[in-house]
Amino acid sequence: MTHRALRRLVASSFAAALVLAACGGGDEPVADQVPTIVTTLPDFDGPVSTVPDDIPGDFDGAIGPVDITGESLPRLEVDVIDADPAMGLTAPVVVGADFNGIPARIDAAQDGPTMVVFLAHWCPHCNDEIPILNEMRQKGQFPAELNVIAVSTSPAPGQPNFPPGEWLAEKDWRYPIIADGVDAESGTFLAAEAFGVSAFPFMTLIDGDGNIAARWSGGGQADAIIAQIEGRLGLVSEGL
Repeated sequence: MTHRALRRLVASSFAAALVLAACGGGDEPVADQVPTIVTTLPDFDGPVSTVPDDIPGDFDGAIGPVDITGESLPRLEVDVIDADPAMGLTAPVVVGADFNGIPARIDAAQDGPTMVVFLAHWCPHCNDEIPILNEMRQKGQFPAELNVIAVSTSPAPGQPNFPPGEWLAEKDWRYPIIADGVDAESGTFLAAEAFGVSAFPFMTLIDGDGNIAARWSGGGQADAIIAQIEGRLGLVSEGL
């Protein structure tokens, strides 16, 4: 899905939610508990921001407070990683929380090399990709030094697998999660906008200095992901 189409979906989702709220729609969904694995991240404070008061009720449990520090990355518009204008740029620092309110962050300069996976619950390619990433986790194919974190973004109450917290729990995602924040006025999702997300799933590798090592969109097989982690970050797994 292109960024323009994504923006249209965000706008239509907000419009639909506003109509439902105005018409006295049904009960608001509440996300289930989402399990996470133990990470090497140190303790840190969660975001200072809060969810805007003017967000339609249908989005409750689907978005979260997010603080972003640093410059936004240019949107990814090319298929060749080495032609990406964001290569080598400093990645924005994102501090948020998962669907249980547990703080999570993207800050590779502080926490070490990081892979960020941007996911949308309604995206069929995301639904296909999570089992591949889960199998990599189970086989120990992610290097021990690599932090893996998901950003659940672009929720749409009228689309499949809503709310995203329940979806990720059902998909057995066990790495940390940030529930993306939103700017209700512009209809953009904060972390996705800051990282130049143009399609889903959207993968970003950040090196230990906090710089972009690679970005790509669309699903990928385990061997291709491993090759990017080894080639771009110099990290090798001892897994199967």
